Amino acid sequence: MGNSLAKPFHRRQWLSIEQAVNHLSAVSEEPLTSGDLADLAEEHQLELFWYRPGQQLAYLGRPEVRELDQPLRLCAENHSDWHAIVDILRHRPALPAYEQDTPLLEDAAGDRLRITFDNRARPEPFSSRWYPNFAEIMLRRRDVEQLEPQLFSAQDGEGDMDAHLLLNVIWQLEQLALDSIEPHHPPSWLADQLAQRSGAPDRGALERVLAAAEREGQRGHPH
Repeated sequence: MGNSLAKPFHRRQWLSIEQAVNHLSAVSEEPLTSGDLADLAEEHQLELFWYRPGQQLAYLGRPEVRELDQPLRLCAENHSDWHAIVDILRHRPALPAYEQDTPLLEDAAGDRLRITFDNRARPEPFSSRWYPNFAEIMLRRRDVEQLEPQLFSAQDGEGDMDAHLLLNVIWQLEQLALDSIEPHHPPSWLADQLAQRSGAPDRGALERVLAAAEREGQRGHPH
């Protein structure tokens, strides 16, 4: 019965890390990795959830024990815990020494929990069973969808450009247009020419400006 309930909510509400990476890579047409998601989680821009069907959980300050039957939020309040969890996305498994070293979980009601084991099934110290593994970390689908505009606007603009650099690029392009006898040049050629003329130290930034300008021009003049 547990498996029959797990499949629908995985499809509709939740994404594994691998699914999220594949989705974001397809939408952005840029290769992303779980390390990119780790960077966002480290900056507290992304919540992570633990899903290990059948895992026992103990409430903090209460005698009840329950079963992990849906993803629960991994708490980011403890810096060392959160760093270890984020590192799992970078394929660096966390190996805590004992039970109280496991990360805190929080349910929808705000109750805090930790994983627990029967004495017969208790893992050895430094076993990966005390922490989530890569496949057990989940993301909310809506969180990933809300993240898309932020990720892709940053990719399009490549961050804030220096205003003086932009003004210099525009001025140099005007000069170049007067001097050039060719009707069109690729951004890489233009970046080389501009770097030579203006003495700009960052040729890569120049090329990004030109590529962004070219993209904007194509948007404004659909074929």
